[in-house]
Amino acid sequence: MLSNADLAELLATHAGDETSSTRERALKRAARSAFLWPEEAAQLLSAGRSLTELHSVGPFVAHQLTSWIEDPPPRDEPRDPLREDFLTLAEAKVILARDPSWSPRLRGDLHLHTVWSDGSGTVQEMAQAGAEAGYEYIAITDHSKGLKIVPLPELQSWVSALRAAASR
Repeated sequence: MLSNADLAELLATHAGDETSSTRERALKRAARSAFLWPEEAAQLLSAGRSLTELHSVGPFVAHQLTSWIEDPPPRDEPRDPLREDFLTLAEAKVILARDPSWSPRLRGDLHLHTVWSDGSGTVQEMAQAGAEAGYEYIAITDHSKGLKIVPLPELQSWVSALRAAASR
């Protein structure tokens, strides 16, 4: 069975074979997303579900993935060393499910993004979610938007929001 990592590699290597720039971009986008698919694409397909449920998978990419899953191509070259030892989200979930005792031992999250970059929650919402999860600490790791520096008064209000959420 081809794993999501195998499919990511196939998507990445076959993107350059496309004559259509739209299809090439679709394959590249899916290749980047494959590591974050929550389920193995092959298992999704065997359950009779659509591969378009997966992020960045439209009909064209779903058709290509289905053909590879049903008739895996021979592996001519080793996986790109940059992606060789990466775990996919689906693989990590399987490993973590083997020993659920790790979850209560989490004390914080050191990689959170807010609406200031590519996250979906405000700083206050992230602080509240961390407090609700029982975390002792969180770290906001937003990406820079042109190296914009947050004004000190706003930073102070963020710290106040974090402290208030943590004290609940």
